[in-house]
Amino acid sequence: MRWLLLDQVVAVHRGKKAVTLSRVPQAPYSREVLFIEMMAQTGGLLVGAESDYKNDVIFAKIETATFTEPPAPGTALTVEASADGLAPEGGWIEGQITSSGGVVAKAKLLLMSVGRLIPESQRSIAFHDNFMNHFKVREKVTVS
Repeated sequence: MRWLLLDQVVAVHRGKKAVTLSRVPQAPYSREVLFIEMMAQTGGLLVGAESDYKNDVIFAKIETATFTEPPAPGTALTVEASADGLAPEGGWIEGQITSSGGVVAKAKLLLMSVGRLIPESQRSIAFHDNFMNHFKVREKVTVS
């Protein structure tokens, strides 16, 4: 995963919910695609917490997705991903993006924990040290 769409990791409540902050990107193509990616990245934090971020996570499927008219580029967004009954191998994530004007996007996404994408690697590709340290992810994980 490339984590360039997230500005801040607010919280990860292991097995339940992850919250991040972002902004509506200035994009020459559909912002809805980037909204899906924001929800998947936030959900990835939730799935990754199940293995203490040792395993890589892949975005496997979009079950449903709905969007309202996107706010203007630069508008602050709150991205939430929640799960009920995550398994060690991943699970269904309910994503939602809101702005001060209300709900911007909702989606049901399947994210899977796949071990290591590069088997001989000692570290996760998705949760590399620069990302984990920059966003202080482990400090924001709580167990419910």
